[in-house]
Amino acid sequence: MTRTRTIGATSAAAILAAAVTIAGFLWLRPAPSTATPSATPVATAAVLRGTLLDTKTVTGTLGYGELSALRPSLADTSAMVTWIAPVGSIIERGKPLYALDGQPAILFYGSVPQHRTLRFDTNTPLPIWVELERAQTALEAANLALDLARERLADAETRTIDVNARLDDAHSTAPITAQFIELAGAVAGAETKLGRVTELSAAQLAPPVEVAAAQAELAAARAAFDAAIRAIRKDLAAARLDAITARVAVAEAGIKRDELRTGLDALLARAGDDADIQQIADNLAALGYEGTLADQVRAWQKASGQPVTGIVAPSDMVVAAGPVHIADYGASVGETLIAASPDRDAILDYSNTEKLVTVPLGVGDRGFAAIGREVGVTLPDDSRIDGVISEIGSVVTEGNIEVTVTIADQTALGGLEVASVDVEFVSDSREDVLSVPITALLARQEGGFAVEVISGSKSTLVSVDTGLFAAGRVEITGDGIDEGVEVSVP
Repeated sequence: MTRTRTIGATSAAAILAAAVTIAGFLWLRPAPSTATPSATPVATAAVLRGTLLDTKTVTGTLGYGELSALRPSLADTSAMVTWIAPVGSIIERGKPLYALDGQPAILFYGSVPQHRTLRFDTNTPLPIWVELERAQTALEAANLALDLARERLADAETRTIDVNARLDDAHSTAPITAQFIELAGAVAGAETKLGRVTELSAAQLAPPVEVAAAQAELAAARAAFDAAIRAIRKDLAAARLDAITARVAVAEAGIKRDELRTGLDALLARAGDDADIQQIADNLAALGYEGTLADQVRAWQKASGQPVTGIVAPSDMVVAAGPVHIADYGASVGETLIAASPDRDAILDYSNTEKLVTVPLGVGDRGFAAIGREVGVTLPDDSRIDGVISEIGSVVTEGNIEVTVTIADQTALGGLEVASVDVEFVSDSREDVLSVPITALLARQEGGFAVEVISGSKSTLVSVDTGLFAAGRVEITGDGIDEGVEVSVP
């Protein structure tokens, strides 16, 4: 590659190198001790007036900008990749980037990610926020569930009180419930009968079999009483268990209700933000759709191969600042993406369509780079275009920082996508100054520099002050030094 460059060298390192060159030359060419005429030198150079530049040329890489990883929003727990835009293609507004389960994801321009699902109804002037609608319904259901849990708790507590009262009545000496009046009466009657039969048997007025029968009758009465007590205690345990379960259900329902209410409040706080709605409207208008927004949405869905539902979900679109360049794939057609997978790869990587140049600039040459400073870029065909430094990295890698150069005239890059280019940085410049080759300088014994001015067959030693050293030349000023004056050089 042929490298073209303006008059230039390097910054501090270049000046030091130039100084070494000067020192070596001046050691070979000491200034004459007097200013007497001398023979015409072998060669001369004219003093030039113009711009003197301190430059450095570094090889960089032309390519696209920083990549963005696209991880699609999945409407379901999983989806199959059925189509992806080709690598290297440029996707514009209204065109699909990929398709999941046969449903395309369309590129819209903007800065607001589509973060919610909207339903555009023909009878409703404003779209319905589906997530908000669902949150309101869920909160209503949670309130109903909480009311039901509280009713169950109240019922269980009432039953516990009633059963406790029945148990207390059962142990009372004078029960008031019909069941225990009857059971207690049966026990008392059996006890009385056994006592009478026992007395008669002792007087040999009743056979022993009647005593045994009376004892069996008493045992049966007492067993019936005890069974009734056990049944009440079982009912009491069940009522207490129901009460505990109901209390847990009330607590859980209350927590869920509060969580849903908090979520709904958060949604309501954002309900007035219609930036995403306006973004959809702007894109549909730019694509040429007319009519109400609901009509535009349905017409767009039909034209783009989506279900014509009027519902726009985050999975239906991808929002980017402008056209995008497909750089690489993270998934392949036929692959199933799992929504819950924490390490799920991006389906594709993309960048914007603007090509730029990245340059590894040595840390010592940091002074050449300043945001907004113009640079020259030489392409592989030796053509030269202008660039502007847009970003300077802060991370040092192998002694270099990355400098980003933007190219305003993208058409000048033609079909180049990735290429090695030369970037010429300018650290310092002097406009409308006089300069001579560095080799024209002579070292004076008393210090400083001079040049040997040639006029015809005579020469005169003239003291000069030096300025910027760049591109093998040096800025000078001195008496009689003007544009076109000839000075001796080796």
